[in-house]
Amino acid sequence: MKYNQLNIITALSLIITILLGSCNTPTNKGDHITVSILPQKYLVDKLMGDSISVNVLIPPGSSPATYSPSPLQIKSLSSSKVYLRIGHIGFEQAWMDRIIDLNPNLKISDTSTGIDFIRGEDHVHGDHVHKGGIDPHVWTSPKTMLQVLENTTAALIKSFPKQEASIRKNNLELKGTIQAINEQYIQKCDSFKNKSFYIFHPAYTYLAQNYGLNQISIEHKGKEPSAQWIKKLIDNGEQLNIKAIFIQEEFDKRNAEIIASELNVPVIQVNPLSLEWDSEMTDLLTKLEGALN
Repeated sequence: MKYNQLNIITALSLIITILLGSCNTPTNKGDHITVSILPQKYLVDKLMGDSISVNVLIPPGSSPATYSPSPLQIKSLSSSKVYLRIGHIGFEQAWMDRIIDLNPNLKISDTSTGIDFIRGEDHVHGDHVHKGGIDPHVWTSPKTMLQVLENTTAALIKSFPKQEASIRKNNLELKGTIQAINEQYIQKCDSFKNKSFYIFHPAYTYLAQNYGLNQISIEHKGKEPSAQWIKKLIDNGEQLNIKAIFIQEEFDKRNAEIIASELNVPVIQVNPLSLEWDSEMTDLLTKLEGALN
């Protein structure tokens, strides 16, 4: 028994040593680019082609507001040519200082620069005021995504000057794709009979503002809805002619299904964090058209 235990301990020690060694193996600077979310990878892939790999910190199905990266993910940033942050998601707000501390030489570019941010409501607490935070979902509207594209293009040209010609050429093609989707939203949203829609998490604030829609969140002030808030949504649903409840895949459907059942409308899944940003935005417009006409 003691002999077997010794063998097990020796084997485990060897495995740990190998793992630690592999984690400490240096990688060449510029092996990859790091981004926060999948829609950013969509942009980089279109701009860079197959010339470089893209590391995405927040995996599919995880919330950008609450995700915690692994130590290996944080360490892998040291070999990135550049880290393109999306701006103000909860993940970045919580981890940016630590990322900088552990990777002091890492180039970081904020791809939300220049966007006219939407801020939440201020909340008064006694003798002081908590300022409303910036809505981070700048990639979920074609109009603001155009600015994210320009910032991403500039950051890539700065990091890869030898590829400037191809990056600029790809930028023109990609800009045309996003502008075409923007025009589709302008034309169709203007014709919608109804302008209001329910969604669990308010991911389309910029889209609603840019195209004259009214997004109503089932989440209340960033938290699970209370019974009182659910009742209010149900009571107002018929008056607002709500025909569908939208929800993202990373959220619990139960509260959305309660409201949908009371209003006798479907629950429709959307994915604002899709890698296929263009097809997802086109698909979303079709879903909105069905729910708002």
